[in-house]
Amino acid sequence: MSRLSQRVWLAALIAVVVLWFAPLSSYRLFNPDEGRYAEIPREMLASGDWVTPRLNAIKYFEKPPLHYWATAVAFRAFGQSEWSARLFVALSGFLGVLLSAWVGTRVYGARVGALAALVQGGALLYLGLARISTLDMGLTAALEVALAGLLLLVNARAGAGAGAGAGAGSGDERLGALLLAMGTALAFLAKGLVGILIPGTVAALYLLLQRDWSLLWRARPWWTVAALALMGAPWVWWVSQRNPEFAQFFFVHEHFERFLTRVHARYEPDWFFVPVLLVGFMPWTGLLPEMVVRSWRGCRRGERPTRMLVLWTLFVFGFFSVSQSKLVPYILPLFPALSLLTARGLEEMPVRRVAGALGGAAVMWGVLALLAMVVWHSPAWSQRLELDSGPAIPMMLGAFAAAGLLCAVGAWLALREGRMAVVLAVATAALGTAALLGLMLPAADQLPRQREITRLIAAARPAMGAGTAFYCVDDYEQSIPFYLGQACTLVGYRGELDFGLQQEPARWLPTLESFAERWRSQDAAVAVIRRTSYPHLVQMGLPMRVLYTAPTLVAVARR
Repeated sequence: MSRLSQRVWLAALIAVVVLWFAPLSSYRLFNPDEGRYAEIPREMLASGDWVTPRLNAIKYFEKPPLHYWATAVAFRAFGQSEWSARLFVALSGFLGVLLSAWVGTRVYGARVGALAALVQGGALLYLGLARISTLDMGLTAALEVALAGLLLLVNARAGAGAGAGAGAGSGDERLGALLLAMGTALAFLAKGLVGILIPGTVAALYLLLQRDWSLLWRARPWWTVAALALMGAPWVWWVSQRNPEFAQFFFVHEHFERFLTRVHARYEPDWFFVPVLLVGFMPWTGLLPEMVVRSWRGCRRGERPTRMLVLWTLFVFGFFSVSQSKLVPYILPLFPALSLLTARGLEEMPVRRVAGALGGAAVMWGVLALLAMVVWHSPAWSQRLELDSGPAIPMMLGAFAAAGLLCAVGAWLALREGRMAVVLAVATAALGTAALLGLMLPAADQLPRQREITRLIAAARPAMGAGTAFYCVDDYEQSIPFYLGQACTLVGYRGELDFGLQQEPARWLPTLESFAERWRSQDAAVAVIRRTSYPHLVQMGLPMRVLYTAPTLVAVARR
């Protein structure tokens, strides 16, 4: 490689890193997830207790601690901010893209590896969740490590005949077994038993369908057991020793009851993830029919890695579709496998079909830009959608327009001559997704609800002192304690903290009357009150000084 080429690649890498990580601080935390997954690490760091997760100073056993630990470390290293709160998910997403490039190169060749990285990093849902703090990206990255291990295991068995870039041998098998073990253990620490279930079930299905009985030996399952024992079991044992109620809630309630019942009120129809996938895989959705055909042909030709990727994609989609608890991010773990399959198809796909798919994406983004323009210039629609005359709608219009323009340029590039035409086309469309989210997420930060919470926090912060009591009355906006740096005493509200409050009932006030009694006895206090509850407190004659009034909340201080 010439010195000029090295400089070009280095400049491209720096640009990608900047595009990936720089926007993390350009918008405030969204409720409820981002507030929750920033507050738990903040309290963990402040208390020094890295074993028992607490949300708002109340035991919170819904999820394992990997995300909390990593974010607490980021807070300690870089301070508490939106950027450090999102750093772990951004790193997880970025490492997942690099891993797809690496394993795609090992299995199918360098061109497919590059395309897989671009497809995965440019998929709307994947890139969006790499910029929003939830647990799903950490789980996805860990599961991708396990998937990479499985791909190396089956590719080593298949030899060079199964894939263009394959390298067979015991070295790949040992590396594959190690990645499978490490990825499974990290996935358990990221989100629990599902981190074991997905790679274990997919490996078992492959073994039965392929009749590759030696996979059970080559995968060295005792390595996975050892990794779980060394990495996952110590935390489970330790938290159970400190909290005897942990095991029943974490394993039974949060895993089996969540999957089999509607206990979390997150029920959606079985087809729920079909539109989620079609929208979330933009701008590559138009490539899916051709990808299905190419993947089927690859399976018929005996491509073992392709069969493994198809099984992974189908199982993850099917598993979460039959679950009684569904949220949009749940199917994120299938995106690495789907991206590798799409990249494999792009290697063989006619350029006109690539151009057509990207052109279709450009049309869709263009239509959304026109709709945003209609809303922007229509007071009636703005009022109906609860929008105002702020910058949110113009920013969304610009986001859709930029994405549409870059996809159109990508479609044009796909028709150019040369081996790199498709790679450049895909890279340009992926840049369109980055531009879309780079404007869309800050635009969402300008919506009325988000702006009101921001103003309320700014008004309440000067009244907070070292000895100031803090209350959340009949409501609980999860980002407020993080920004004010203090957990609040809940009044009336229980929500997802109900189980923790059953263990520690003293951290809750049940009625407005009990709150009023406590409020009168204190010299310095701040409360965030549901607006419909505020008149009742006024009727009680509580000494309150209004700090800020929002449509749904009122912030007050003790006079």
